[in-house]
Amino acid sequence: MHNIVSLFTTYLPYFVLVLTLLVFVHEFGHYWVGRRFGIHAEVFSIGFGPELLGWTDRNGTRWKISAIPLGGYVKFLGDTDPASATHDGQATLSADQRRKAFFTQPLYARAAVVLGGPAANLVFAILLLTGVFYAAGEPYSPAIVAVQEDGPAAKAGLKTGDDILRVNGKRVDRFEDIQDAQFLYLARPMSVEYRRGAKQYTTEITPQYCERTDKYNNTMRYGELGMDQMIRPVVGGFVANSPAEAAGLKVGDVLIDIDGQPVDHFTHIPELIGDRAGQPVSITYDRGGHRHTTTVVPEADKVTDCTGKTKTIGRLRIRPAGVTEFRQHDILGAMVAGTRHVWSMTQMFYTSMAQIVTAARPVDELGGPIRIAKAAGEASYGGWVGILQLVIALSVVLGVFNLLPVPMLDGGHLAMYLYEAVRGRPLGVKAQELGLRIGFALVIGMALVATFNDIKLILRQFSL
Repeated sequence: MHNIVSLFTTYLPYFVLVLTLLVFVHEFGHYWVGRRFGIHAEVFSIGFGPELLGWTDRNGTRWKISAIPLGGYVKFLGDTDPASATHDGQATLSADQRRKAFFTQPLYARAAVVLGGPAANLVFAILLLTGVFYAAGEPYSPAIVAVQEDGPAAKAGLKTGDDILRVNGKRVDRFEDIQDAQFLYLARPMSVEYRRGAKQYTTEITPQYCERTDKYNNTMRYGELGMDQMIRPVVGGFVANSPAEAAGLKVGDVLIDIDGQPVDHFTHIPELIGDRAGQPVSITYDRGGHRHTTTVVPEADKVTDCTGKTKTIGRLRIRPAGVTEFRQHDILGAMVAGTRHVWSMTQMFYTSMAQIVTAARPVDELGGPIRIAKAAGEASYGGWVGILQLVIALSVVLGVFNLLPVPMLDGGHLAMYLYEAVRGRPLGVKAQELGLRIGFALVIGMALVATFNDIKLILRQFSL
């Protein structure tokens, strides 16, 4: 019950705050471009339904906050609905009003206004990332890997220390690029180019489909490659009640061997003690250039593997030292890096959406307001950094989602404008009405599926 209360008392305020900001950015993009073309905006609303608070500016635009904080709209002169999807061509407008109406504008102007909303979200995300990368640097983890014994990568011929260059023909610049590939390709074979010493090789890895649940009860699906980031076996910290800390290990100690077997990298530790839960092991470590030995009894921990089997393994309850590097950029370099990251997120979104449509990825990954609220609440635990990361991610999602060629969305309008540009005349009224009905059905269908998934999430939370 506590989780349900937290969902509405802790998560909801962050959800409303984040959504309001992103909706404002999106709708301001439409408004700003419209104003550049001299189009009059009658209403700029954050939310739907009854007006809670509002004012009218000197240009005659009604700015308001409405009761239902699940979106927003800009209604331009001459439109019969807030989405500017239809207009009243028979409306009595003066010559001056017709010049300022949306539906009388040339095709390129209407297309620019529609594109302004998604573009604003993407530009907003790029600007935020530019500021972060300029001030703090771009996080960077080398793509040198530690290969797990008997894992998919080992079976494909990779070895610890290999430097991954490309995955499925896409350049790998950071280890995070490999993680993205694991998310996108699930269990499909993927080509991998890598460097070992001075030579380059190419192989094919068939990932193992894996499904896990994190501490927030979110389901994660990915293709397990059987390779981790190459991390030195340096103690970076301890989990509460760590048996390693109780045995005398300290932050900064370098593990050398466990029961006489060399510790080559941090992720090698579970392989050496996995079957030693509750049994004493001898650990040799380096501290300040001097070797020491201690005895640790690994703590038993139950884990579920990719096949769904539960087993007990041993844990030292230690964390690795930080391995993430930061590339410093001037303002132009930070903007290039920010644009590259937004492009990568855009590719991931469209690929995952295509996988859902083709049933390659389960539809239960679609989430609605509750899941977004939950994500906002979880991000709040990471402080301003966590919230900023969520704002950037959701801004990209809001922008690229609206570009889908579905009537009712901005991408649907652009598709109709493309038809008009090619054929030299607008799509027929009946065809537009049919398209809007289909688009409405698709959007409502996605909303219903997302809501159903949210309800399942609440029920899972309630059972915890």
